[in-house]
Amino acid sequence: MKKRGASKIKIGVILGYLLVVLVMIIGMIALYNNLVDFSNKKIRREDMSELMIVGNILSLLYEVESEQNMLTAESARQYYVTYDSVIPKVNENLKRLSEISEDVTRKLKLDSISILMKNKSSNLYDIALLLDSVSQSPEIIRESDIRYVPRELNREISDYLQRKNLNNPNKNQSDTSIITGERKGFFDRVRDVFIANPDSTIVIENRSVVSENEFRLIVDTIVNKVRYSERLDLSKQRELQTALLHRQEEMSQTNRMLTARIDDMLKNIEQEEIRKSFQLIIDREHTLTRSQNTMLLVSLISIIIAIFFAVLFLIDINKSQRYRRQLELSNKRIMDLLNNREKLMLAISHDIKAPTGSILGFIELMNEENNCNNNESYLHSMKISADHVMQLVSKLLDYHKLDKGSWLLQKTVCNIHTLIEESANSFSPLAKKKGLEYRVYNEVSKNMYCYEDPYVIKQIMNNLISNAIKYTSEGGIVINVATKIRDAGNILIFSVTDTGEGIDIEDQATIFDEFMQVSNNSESGEHKYSSGLGLLITKGFVKELNGDIHLISAKGEGSEFVVEIPLTVVTDDYSEISDDITHVKDLEGVNMLYVDDDPVQLKMMSEIALKRKIGCVTESNPDNVLPLLQSNKFDILFIDIQLGGKSGFDLVESISQLEDKKNKNVPIVALSARSDIYKSEFLSSGFTDFLFKPFTSDQLFEMIAKYMNCNGGSTQTYEIENKTDIVNENIKPKGVSALFEYVKEDTVASVEILKSFIKETKESEMMLKEAFAKDDIAAAGKISHKMLPLFRMIGNERVVGIFEQLEINIKPDEEDKEFLMKYIKKSIDEGSELKRVLNNE
Repeated sequence: MKKRGASKIKIGVILGYLLVVLVMIIGMIALYNNLVDFSNKKIRREDMSELMIVGNILSLLYEVESEQNMLTAESARQYYVTYDSVIPKVNENLKRLSEISEDVTRKLKLDSISILMKNKSSNLYDIALLLDSVSQSPEIIRESDIRYVPRELNREISDYLQRKNLNNPNKNQSDTSIITGERKGFFDRVRDVFIANPDSTIVIENRSVVSENEFRLIVDTIVNKVRYSERLDLSKQRELQTALLHRQEEMSQTNRMLTARIDDMLKNIEQEEIRKSFQLIIDREHTLTRSQNTMLLVSLISIIIAIFFAVLFLIDINKSQRYRRQLELSNKRIMDLLNNREKLMLAISHDIKAPTGSILGFIELMNEENNCNNNESYLHSMKISADHVMQLVSKLLDYHKLDKGSWLLQKTVCNIHTLIEESANSFSPLAKKKGLEYRVYNEVSKNMYCYEDPYVIKQIMNNLISNAIKYTSEGGIVINVATKIRDAGNILIFSVTDTGEGIDIEDQATIFDEFMQVSNNSESGEHKYSSGLGLLITKGFVKELNGDIHLISAKGEGSEFVVEIPLTVVTDDYSEISDDITHVKDLEGVNMLYVDDDPVQLKMMSEIALKRKIGCVTESNPDNVLPLLQSNKFDILFIDIQLGGKSGFDLVESISQLEDKKNKNVPIVALSARSDIYKSEFLSSGFTDFLFKPFTSDQLFEMIAKYMNCNGGSTQTYEIENKTDIVNENIKPKGVSALFEYVKEDTVASVEILKSFIKETKESEMMLKEAFAKDDIAAAGKISHKMLPLFRMIGNERVVGIFEQLEINIKPDEEDKEFLMKYIKKSIDEGSELKRVLNNE
């Protein structure tokens, strides 16, 4: 057991470590995942790239805007060139931003920024052209006036000359010339788109030759027209300036929109980054919190596992210590048993060998001597030695049952006063023979009936009185018996005082131990047979009755043993029953109904009743009882309380509800082999009286006579063959022949009883074997209840004890089962042999 406990602890330690390691591994994996998650919680480079790209775009645009100068056409052209050089970089950044961004709305905003950039570029271009046109528009008009006359002016002049008759076509002179202009720049060419001046001009001049007077007149007219044309050119300039302002306003609006869009996008990106940063912080905090919780959980589980296994280890250690103590106690018990066995063997070898040797010696003397005068003395001495051997065997059996804890009390109603008188008076001759003064003071009421085990009480008194007589050489013995009330209960106080050798104080502590012998020789040298079991058995019996025993003694001053036993006093008035009854009413003509589910009991009861000419109706089926009562008149009913499928208590209740007057007040006696039910329970359930099974024929007749006397009738009497008390005597082994002891004169009845016994016992044997095979103790208990009364009559105490255990659903060990089945088989064989002998087969 110790090795098994150590291996169990070792397995527990290993399992505990494995669980802790497993929890730690799981915790580390969870913690690692949290750390990975924590490291992944950061701002994406793409998000930062978006911010940087937008910043680059703003930087480029701000850089261009810082160089903005729209005052002159040259500065406008320079600004346009700078802006035009920045646009590819901006477009590239916008493209990268569009590729990086996952927001559809942001992509749409990027497209709108590209459009605004194009619009701004177009506006810049137009503004540059307008500025150039505004700055060069007057010079271009003056040059035109010098070099040629505008078509409209020429027409007006021609019309004017015709009206004045100044035009002389005969004096016209044509002159053609080619004017090659300088190479124009980009903005000049763009401007020429709107003004349409070629790089080289072919001029064909038709000149009219007029007179001097006519020429003066024409000059005055042309000057007036030129002045008028210059005013028209200033108006055109104002139109260009208005267009310029309009373009500048559009560009300003475009700039504002562009700046607003970019700023809005920048703010959105910044807000998104701020939100992501906050979310990142929150996620990291959650990750850290989760990691902390994981560590806390792992630590907590590890601590719980450690505590759990620590508790298990403590429990195992306590179990190991308890097992070790139990082993030590068991070892001590085994050593004590070995010592006791040795003492028992010595005691038996001495106490049996001595009387057996004396018996053999007397037998040899009887064989050797021809004088028969001494045979009676020899036989008397042999009887004394044989009685001692029987007492020793009886004590050994009682000791075995008490030591095993299988002793079952068999309580019944008994008269305590009579029981004490019989026990005490039976030792009077022995005391007188030794010359001792023997006095008995019995103060118990003669009418006190108690529900106790009379055999146990008698054995207690017999052991104490026999020891007192055995160890007292001179003086006397005083027996005091009385009852008193204590704690609302009756206590029987029984004391035995002697003037013997006395017991030392040192020996008093062990006087009730096994095989304890204080003295074996008296002063006279008389040898005393002693097994050392008497006081041990006495103390065991006292404990079974929940009593107490103590000793008052001193060396050389005698001893006093005092026993106190609680009594269960029966409240019914039993004073009308005389313990000295030797005659009862003649029972001839009495009609009785006996109800039992055991056919052997029914057959035996029929034969016993027939012996006294009692009318007896037997019935095994409880359902047939009520019809029998309705059709027949009975003087008394005997009903077993266990009738297979129906209880005797239920049957009594049904009988009490009968309206038939002829059996209304009939006495009903309960029959049972159970010792755990008090008579008061039967009486409160409707029974009139109780008879413990097995019972003798005289006990049955006394029970019938008790109620027949009450009912009146014939006064003829008969003498009971064997006077008995209502107390159950100790069951002595008798064998199967005890079943037909009361009808042994009737061979036919005896054979019928044996046939019924053999048949029923074989059936019960098969059912009991099947119940044992199925381990059905409840079924075995029911079978045992049925078999118990018969085997009580047969008289084997061990078998009776096993049946009593089964009856109250206590499982016997395998050894008892085997012994029981063998004994049942042996009883069946014995019954078969007796039947064969009775039939002279």
